[in-house]
Amino acid sequence: MEENDVTSLSFDQERLNELYNVELHVLGEGFIKADRLKRRPISKFMLAAPDSNDSYSAEIYLVTHREGVEIIEVWIEMPEQEFDPKRLLGLLKPDSEKGLIKEIQRSLAYLDDEQPLFTFIGIFESDINIDEFINLHSADIVNLLYLNSSLVPFKSSFVDSEIDRNFCIREGGASYMSGFTALNIMFMNTKENDSDYTQLQGRCALPFIITIEILLLEREILRKYYRKLVTGSLSINGLIGLKQEILNGLEEYYGIIAKATQFSEPLMEFGQRILGINDLYDSIIDRLDVVIFDITTNYSRNSNTLSFWLTVLFGSLDTGLLTKSIVSIYYSHNIPTIIAWTAFVTVLTSLIIFALLYRKIK
Repeated sequence: MEENDVTSLSFDQERLNELYNVELHVLGEGFIKADRLKRRPISKFMLAAPDSNDSYSAEIYLVTHREGVEIIEVWIEMPEQEFDPKRLLGLLKPDSEKGLIKEIQRSLAYLDDEQPLFTFIGIFESDINIDEFINLHSADIVNLLYLNSSLVPFKSSFVDSEIDRNFCIREGGASYMSGFTALNIMFMNTKENDSDYTQLQGRCALPFIITIEILLLEREILRKYYRKLVTGSLSINGLIGLKQEILNGLEEYYGIIAKATQFSEPLMEFGQRILGINDLYDSIIDRLDVVIFDITTNYSRNSNTLSFWLTVLFGSLDTGLLTKSIVSIYYSHNIPTIIAWTAFVTVLTSLIIFALLYRKIK
């Protein structure tokens, strides 16, 4: 049986065009024309299997979003083999020293060990009844979905509920998702498919992959805004600029959700919840309310301060001018005395107004 972390792709234009066509179907023409996403092939290399003498072809892609976030994808094609969930668990668990994840991190020095990982598992085969396969391996499928190698099994009710949450709408297929793993199963009947069924299986997996890509990118966008909201203090202009940037980004967020197709809508709805996107969004809205309050408060405080000093200034100047007019009548030829009285009354008035207003403002 053939096991793939993701559908195998080459760096030729035909394959990239295939990805583009699937993106067009899943995300819509308007989304594609807006040039929100860019997918760039980075490199290909041979990856040694940590538990055997096999080697796997690994392809690296960089997917960037115009909001300034990116994800790195490593696509690995494994050789045809029997379905062995225990071996797959050992290969795919992030904390396994003899796993593919550690091997990838060692091979790609630019990958940060602290960055969140998401694993996609593709299982492709022909001429097998998928319902019989799922019934036989339901517990193994859920263990793979949660990368669970514990000797204590999941409850049967939990296994049944996860198996029932199937996002695939294709005949012979099943798609499942957890907070850190996605699993796509596609079994095709070669007698009913005259074309290359292996390529058809791969194309059927692409909408699932691309929808999860969008969810992961959206989570990174929201994390970016959340970090900006909780770190550092900004001036009023800085807060206003940050507020506008976040509002523009949330408009982008709404735009992606609005483009959900019949296939992607239930998956996006579930993914937003299971990946913590909804919680991140709510946290950003709450923090944004705080930012708006800070903008209003700071503006009001600055306005009050300005009004305060203008009142002191003009009040003292008016009193000083009035004093000058009165003193000039009595000391018309004594300019130093006039200046002294004017300065004295101006300063005294400033101090009195300052004391009276400052007490009320405080």
